[in-house]
Amino acid sequence: MGLAGFGTAADGVLGMHCGLPPSPTRYTHPVPTTDWPARARDLAAAFAARAERHDREGSFPFENFADLREAGFYGLTVPRRFGGAEASLGTYLAVLEQIARADGSTALAFMMHLKTFGQERESPSYPPAWFERMCVGAVQHGQLVNTVATEEGLGSPAGGGLPETIARPAGAGWRLSGRKTFTTLAPLLHHFVVLARVPTPDGQPSEVGNFMVLRTDPGLRIDETWDSLSMRSTGSHDVVFEDISLPPDRLLNRRALGQADARGGAGMAWFALGLCATTIGVASAARDYAVAFARERTPNSNRTIKEYPGVRTRIARIDLLIHRSRALMDDACRAWEAPPGSAPQPIDRVAMAKVDTLNNCIEAVDLAMRVVGGVSLQKARPIERYYRDVRAALHNPLLEDRALEQLARSALDEPYEPPKAAE
Repeated sequence: MGLAGFGTAADGVLGMHCGLPPSPTRYTHPVPTTDWPARARDLAAAFAARAERHDREGSFPFENFADLREAGFYGLTVPRRFGGAEASLGTYLAVLEQIARADGSTALAFMMHLKTFGQERESPSYPPAWFERMCVGAVQHGQLVNTVATEEGLGSPAGGGLPETIARPAGAGWRLSGRKTFTTLAPLLHHFVVLARVPTPDGQPSEVGNFMVLRTDPGLRIDETWDSLSMRSTGSHDVVFEDISLPPDRLLNRRALGQADARGGAGMAWFALGLCATTIGVASAARDYAVAFARERTPNSNRTIKEYPGVRTRIARIDLLIHRSRALMDDACRAWEAPPGSAPQPIDRVAMAKVDTLNNCIEAVDLAMRVVGGVSLQKARPIERYYRDVRAALHNPLLEDRALEQLARSALDEPYEPPKAAE
């Protein structure tokens, strides 16, 4: 099911301008009009068939990513000038929802790759040469990218803490050491964008920087630690950097601790709304399972349970909650892509959508579990996985308390404060 109001098939190749110099001719070629959500739906049956095994094993779905690469999705949000589809924010969300209906882990993991190009197109923060290399790597070589920011003792980087991972000057370059958690896509990542603290003279404000680390760099090690309640197949292992030597050009950007993210709100919009789409997809899968169950289940009578008033009320409320969530996401997407000047602030609509969508979808899946009853707890039934997976995005930014504080600041405080980092 696509997202209402998110445009036609042609929308998949109508992108935003990213403000970088014109593209090199060698990467420019026509990109055919593609119905990307429909193409994602075509892959969904195979993803769904594999989901239970990968969830039970906590294993990474390499087959799903091979299918995504073969179907051209690695370049979905990459600019056209580098051979990508330059899909809009709305098309990106519609694709994620389709994938999440089949396998939430695959959708959430793939989101981390796709969002990088969308937000960077819109608000460039990396050196153009590195952005080009990442884009070409994704389209031509199947290389995945993700930001690697979270640490056990740091929590969410959006909270303003100082990472323990450190990049020390070494000659003209850097020596990087530390450990990161929640490194989603770790089994396949090629480009690791690593958040690290940068030493500063005494009395000077602390600084952090993003450094490019490649999978082939000596000293990079993946510790397969991922064993979670939900989204068990995202491959979000720990990654260890053991005194890695980096040339000077690996520093992508730096800022004082607590300074606004150079990407502005773009990082938050592509991240938070991607989480909304993934969560809606999982909730929609639970809804469809509960509806099918209610139509077929006939316990010791000649009536299916779809005739029971309690079941009918719950299914109706599930549809209300999912429709409300999709409407909020659609509204935030439209506001983000609209000309400046709309009120409330587009970034506030993103916050509203993220908070309400997650809570709505958790309630919707809880209701679906009640429709199905005690057998919904059986691991042989996918609804048990949906119940766990729908909760995962609660712990990604925007966290609910910070989102509500952002809305309160916009209403009560002046001047408007731009969002902090979204890693």
